[in-house]
Amino acid sequence: MIIKSFLLSYAFLFINLAFGQIQEYPNKIGKIIAPYSPGGTVDTLAREIAQAFTISFGKSFIVENKPGGGGNVGLAAIAKAPKDGYTLGIGAANMLITNRFVYQSLPFDTLKDFIPVAFIGRVPFILVANRNIKVESIRELISIMKQKQDHFNYGSSGIGNTGHLYGELLKIKAGIEMQHIPFKSSGEAIQEVVSGRIQIQFGTPIELMPHIIKGTIKPLAVAGSQRLTYLSTVPTLNESGYTGFESPTWFGVIAPSGTPKEIISLLNLETKKALITPSIKARLDQAGVEAQYMTSEQFSAFMQDEIVKWENIVKSSDIKIN
Repeated sequence: MIIKSFLLSYAFLFINLAFGQIQEYPNKIGKIIAPYSPGGTVDTLAREIAQAFTISFGKSFIVENKPGGGGNVGLAAIAKAPKDGYTLGIGAANMLITNRFVYQSLPFDTLKDFIPVAFIGRVPFILVANRNIKVESIRELISIMKQKQDHFNYGSSGIGNTGHLYGELLKIKAGIEMQHIPFKSSGEAIQEVVSGRIQIQFGTPIELMPHIIKGTIKPLAVAGSQRLTYLSTVPTLNESGYTGFESPTWFGVIAPSGTPKEIISLLNLETKKALITPSIKARLDQAGVEAQYMTSEQFSAFMQDEIVKWENIVKSSDIKIN
């Protein structure tokens, strides 16, 4: 009877502590780590979510950029952070899924060291070309590439990221040859396309649309499930006969494993609220982000499916980084 009473008391104490923790959260400044440099989609999403949390909770959430290693530097910092809900991060498809097959060693385990907090949305990629290349469609581009009269390069923000993998996938699907040129950022790669030193690139709308509007680069195809409303005349790769590009890159909020479930649930709910806030939704639309809500459990299951999908693509491309 004494043991039973002790166990009941311990259970009530545990429940009260957990309830107290969630009641007090947050009571200090929180941090969202963006594993890429300022100015890109990851940074934009981190700042939108941080602002939404700051307004909702009445406590500041700041953004800390930790670029490097295709997102690995930032993810390593998140994995090692205290498991109290005050250090979160923005994870993307390449960081959480494909890097595990690209890098021979990582300072974290994607499935063990992180909790998927909330899915944010998907971002289609656009295939663009230097304006001086005499093509107006992806089919024309593939046709001249197969003639092998000119050498083609394509740029990206680094080895193993989504832009790189889409380039490798296009090589496989179209039976073409081209050389990947990695840069420190997508912005650098875009400038090389504009100048003509790099012929083509896969990139996100937030990075490419200013140049497309100016006419310094031209869009040839969309790597996504449907055409973009603001580029309605540009077909998808699937429409052009190249399948496998239907799943665009995606982003979500993550936390270190061990973060209390009550806090994860609260953050998931606040992210859901943010995604349907008109002002935030408008800015996400402008950045090319197709907002989509998932619970933490749905996000976790989605990641498992993505691992299965991309493993064969990465391995068949023989992309490896020591």
